Amino acid sequence: GEHRDLHSFPTRRSSDLANELRDRLKLNDVRLASLPSQTDYGQTALSLGIATGAAASLPELLSESTNVGVGWGYTIYHTSSLLDQCVTNRPLNFFPLVGSFGENNPYLQINVIANRFAEKFNAKSFYTIMPAIRDNEKLAEIEEKSYMRLTQQWESLDTAIIGLGPSPSNGIPLLAEASQEYHQLLRDSDTVGDILASFFYEDGRILDTSKLYFQTSLNLADLRKIDKVICLAGGGPKVEGIIAAARNKYFNVLVTDTNTAQQILDQLDLAEEK
Repeated sequence: GEHRDLHSFPTRRSSDLANELRDRLKLNDVRLASLPSQTDYGQTALSLGIATGAAASLPELLSESTNVGVGWGYTIYHTSSLLDQCVTNRPLNFFPLVGSFGENNPYLQINVIANRFAEKFNAKSFYTIMPAIRDNEKLAEIEEKSYMRLTQQWESLDTAIIGLGPSPSNGIPLLAEASQEYHQLLRDSDTVGDILASFFYEDGRILDTSKLYFQTSLNLADLRKIDKVICLAGGGPKVEGIIAAARNKYFNVLVTDTNTAQQILDQLDLAEEK
């Protein structure tokens, strides 16, 4: 029977890992995509692995949800593609958590992402005409109304699905079309990651970019008030951000992969040794 035991080892390890991570980060739930532990996993393959796991878990994770806010990014975009057609037992609504951005970046097309989720769940989706960041001058009346509607919708959310970006010192700017000044401000900061284009420090404080832009996104203090916040993220560059965001209660459900889970636990062990 020895051989059979070996065969079941990865899945057992995976559920042990998930439980340990859940307890150490004080989360409500952790779902792990099992990826082979080779070291040369590119971020793209990794994100696709997580998206595949997320697509499989979401019907169950959303089974009690009614009003779901969705974020943006590579992993969420692919999750919305990979989801199967689902039958839900309750009316579901999907709302964008951030304004639209990027003329040539599909992963930032928030209305497309919200629409995809809604189509897969046979649900309703709502859209925004607000850009994620815009100049600080006064909002036009039509924008004012759109912004008001969006903030009202945000108050009704019981669930959110978010991604998490790495520290801006990692080089690839999130909002490529934003000004040099904005990118410089991000790069000079010691922020460890971003959620919904809010860049946060290790202690949870948010980098203030309001001098440069008016930003349309659910702020992270309000994200904390939502019952279930599901974060889809993984990869070495995101470990620090995932730990900081979990500690600051920016999410309470994590969907990642087995390798990242191990890296997070190693990082937590290191921090405790200090």
